Amino acid sequence: MQRLYDFIRRHPTGVDTFWAVVLLGLSGMSIVGAPVGSGRERVTAVPLAVALCVVVALRRRAPEKMLLLAIGTGLAQLLLGVRPDVADFALLVITYTVASVGERWASRLALACCLGAAALSRLRWPQETDMDSWPQTVFVVVVLTVPFVLAWVLGDSLRTRRAYFSQLEERAARLEREREAQSKVAVAAERARIARELHDVVAHNVSVMVVQADGAAYVMETSPDQARQALETISGTGRQALAEMRR
Repeated sequence: MQRLYDFIRRHPTGVDTFWAVVLLGLSGMSIVGAPVGSGRERVTAVPLAVALCVVVALRRRAPEKMLLLAIGTGLAQLLLGVRPDVADFALLVITYTVASVGERWASRLALACCLGAAALSRLRWPQETDMDSWPQTVFVVVVLTVPFVLAWVLGDSLRTRRAYFSQLEERAARLEREREAQSKVAVAAERARIARELHDVVAHNVSVMVVQADGAAYVMETSPDQARQALETISGTGRQALAEMRR
């Protein structure tokens, strides 16, 4: 199952193409088996169904262009009198896709089309029955509009959630960079403190060694014992300085 999920994530266009082919097959069966409609209408419905299937296949690769293609196909259906069929499911799919990953202008355009598509379809193909009244017409329009609005809301919610997680990741990365910078500053400050302490220790020991050396040179001939003691002090002070530097 994990391999299948990874494959779907790596090949989104291939998966969309598969579903587009399935939708094309279902649409073809719907067109052929339609009980009503002239032969001209059936012939005209074929390229429109193909265009809507292309919308599904390329929806994630070019969502804005596929939205425009879907709108153009829908307008062609209205002008040519081709009744909606299974292929029009692509309109729901592209609405969700544009709302989730498309540009803002495309998302707003998709929402506007969702709100007007059912009303235009109802006006183009009215139900010619005695029971058909304006409350029923409004009810049918609302029922047909709800799926499109839900698709848009789901897509927009996914966009908002994705943006929220992106902000969280960016904030975490920024905090990590700040923590690394603070660690570097702390290390540099510690090194500076150690350098100052080492400088003080070495300077003190060198000063002692200079004083002892001067004293040894002064009493070398008159008091060899004191000179020897001064040299021993110089040696001990030097060893202590080296030990401090090693530490």
